[in-house]
Amino acid sequence: MRNFGTGISILKTVFSHIKGVPGNGGFTLLEVMISVSIIAVIFISLFRMQSFCISLAETGRFNTLAPILAGRLLNKIETDLDNWSEPEGNFGENYPGIGWACEIMDFPLQELEFTGKESTHRLKKIIVTITGSSGQTPLKTETWRVVFD
Repeated sequence: MRNFGTGISILKTVFSHIKGVPGNGGFTLLEVMISVSIIAVIFISLFRMQSFCISLAETGRFNTLAPILAGRLLNKIETDLDNWSEPEGNFGENYPGIGWACEIMDFPLQELEFTGKESTHRLKKIIVTITGSSGQTPLKTETWRVVFD
């Protein structure tokens, strides 16, 4: 017959030794919860920063493109100023989400005091508003053009 008493006493000694040494017992639930909450706060901050950077890039893109597109639209309007009838539109699939609105008002030169009554020229006030997507501040451009009759 074998004596199993010494084998069990050795195991008891090993387990009591492991429990008695600090740091060998693993992490407590509180330590794990604190670690997870710190990681969650860091990830939330990173996602917010990424979202802000994407929004900032989109605003910068609009602020760069809007004056260029307004100039193109004004050139297009000037080629057919008397017959222009489109009040609004967009710039096609090349510039998705960017639209425009146009308002053209006649202003006869006879109403000005420094011009003679014989003047046949007219002034037109052109207001072009370029709007972007996602609530960006629209670009509004006002210009005057003389139309010779």
